[in-house]
Amino acid sequence: MNTIHFHRDDLEAILEFFNKYRDVEFVTVTADSSSGIGTLLSASVKTPINGDFVTITKDIVDESSW
Repeated sequence: MNTIHFHRDDLEAILEFFNKYRDVEFVTVTADSSSGIGTLLSASVKTPINGDFVTITKDIVDESSW
């Protein structure tokens, strides 16, 4: 089992992103710590656009914050 610690700012950024897509019921949070330096955090939603289901992803934490 993996444990992920979220900073309050990260949770607020995820919620702000999620709230932009009112028809979406789920958000997927992905954490990648393979760099060995820190953890990259992204949030994704699946939503229909023009009849196609697409995945929209936003970086919550990237290398620029290290």
